Amino acid sequence: MKSKISLILVLAMVAGLLTACTVVIGSGTLKTENMDFSDFTRVEVGGAFEVEIVQSGSFSVSITADDNLFEYIQVSKQGSTLKIGVKPAVMFSSATHRAEITMPELLGLELSGASQGSVTGFESMEDLDIEVSGASSLTIEEIVAGDIRFDVSGASRVTGEVDAGDVELDISGASTIRLQGMAADMKLELSGASNAELGDFLVSNASINFSGASRGTLNVDGRLDVELSGASKLTYTGDPTIGDVDISGASTMRSY
Repeated sequence: MKSKISLILVLAMVAGLLTACTVVIGSGTLKTENMDFSDFTRVEVGGAFEVEIVQSGSFSVSITADDNLFEYIQVSKQGSTLKIGVKPAVMFSSATHRAEITMPELLGLELSGASQGSVTGFESMEDLDIEVSGASSLTIEEIVAGDIRFDVSGASRVTGEVDAGDVELDISGASTIRLQGMAADMKLELSGASNAELGDFLVSNASINFSGASRGTLNVDGRLDVELSGASKLTYTGDPTIGDVDISGASTMRSY
């Protein structure tokens, strides 16, 4: 009886959300608009947008979409952040909506709401913050930065090539990160059946914490500190010095 009531409540909530949303079907006729924005160093993208960000000496922002979608698309700049998304309570169906951005320097990127992004060609000694959530995906190529922080959640995925000073990775909610390149020190937290494929990402020292049946492959040639719980698995290569180790809950650690 309780399960039936719960199911009814869930269905009622879904129906309410759908009723509250305006569903817009793409016309099939594509249109491109160039936007007049400059002097931004951060980008936030939501609403299932596709976005391509490329390093350039100049700023440009263009939106390509079905011609009947532009009244629902929001592009703005707040401080040093360029924001791209869709009006609240609006959903697109059978639609194209993508953004192409060039900028000299990227210090932060946030993707959410099933968005897809690519970032190419940035080289800086400044720090970089990347946040990917809500079943979004990001590909990064030829990125050089100071320290880089990744926050990946909600069944999202990040892949690519980076060279960095220190890296901090917080991967949760059945998300995946796969990197190539190198960094000095790495702090890695995996939770909720997440996965880190870092066998081709060489770091000097690593401190890792895996929980909730998460899995990771690392390449470490300095000190490796390990905490594993909840049937998590660590595989590592390189020739690290094993530091502090705390393994519990049927978790395993091995070299290859």
